[in-house]
Amino acid sequence: MTMTAHPKTAADSGEAFAFRHSITHPFLTYFRINPDGIKQPEVPIHSLKQASLVHDFAVTENYAVFSDPQIVIKPAEVLRGKPPIGVDPAKVPRLGVIRRYAVDESEMWWVEAPGFNMNHAVNAWDEDGGDTVVMVAPNILGVENVLERLDLIQSSMERIEINVKTKKMKRKSVCNGNLDFAVINPAYVGKKNRYVYAAIGDPMPKTVGVVKIDLSLSTTVNSGDCTVASHRYPPGCYGGKPFFVPKAAAAAEDDGYLVSYVHDENSKESKFIVMDSKSPNLEIVDSVKLPQRVPYGFHGIFVPQCELEKL
Repeated sequence: MTMTAHPKTAADSGEAFAFRHSITHPFLTYFRINPDGIKQPEVPIHSLKQASLVHDFAVTENYAVFSDPQIVIKPAEVLRGKPPIGVDPAKVPRLGVIRRYAVDESEMWWVEAPGFNMNHAVNAWDEDGGDTVVMVAPNILGVENVLERLDLIQSSMERIEINVKTKKMKRKSVCNGNLDFAVINPAYVGKKNRYVYAAIGDPMPKTVGVVKIDLSLSTTVNSGDCTVASHRYPPGCYGGKPFFVPKAAAAAEDDGYLVSYVHDENSKESKFIVMDSKSPNLEIVDSVKLPQRVPYGFHGIFVPQCELEKL
């Protein structure tokens, strides 16, 4: 069985939600794993008519949200001496919404999202009694350059609101800058959260720092940049994706630490760093020198020691 690199685990129920995409039909399959680690029946998504680069998704208490971007996969292109992954400029991106506990695709629907190409999702939740799905995710700008000119790629962090009744959506930027590899307190997966921590690309996959975004500011009329804290690495130092580790018995959502890897291209040394997530400059409070560097772009999930001991 294959699956995405970005499963979602609901802290309250212990369930894991995941998917896989394929170069053959069905191109997308959704499934969940119960708290006992038993995989539940799969839900093939036949309404995805071609293989797209579906790398991540989001879940809420009631729904799962998938993207259908302009980045498409055509294996037959290899026979013509062309790359199998390309960008279809004529395609209109979509977002697909399916019930979290759907048993088949009959509960799946799509909404067009012109100009929105999602690679990673930050989080999503329900509002208005379940009538609105809110998702936060970076949008790839200049998607036509995604395969050959990464230095021209920018990602805009956006708040997306999908009306479940009208099947319409609206979007707005929540932060300035080229941001991706964003994380939240894992206890808030699928629930309304306030804080997002995102890496600053220069360009991706190299990152030159981290910002803290306060989403509570994104609903105000004149909101634009909701950054409330930031940390820049020294010149010549580049990092990867941060990860949020809550303190034991933490009361506040942002009471914890950000951890990441940073490589110094001047000294050729790499460090594992620990930042105070509540400080105004995300102060580094500790670091550990690593025996070798971690490649730029390394990301995924971190598993606590206590969870590994259960295996």
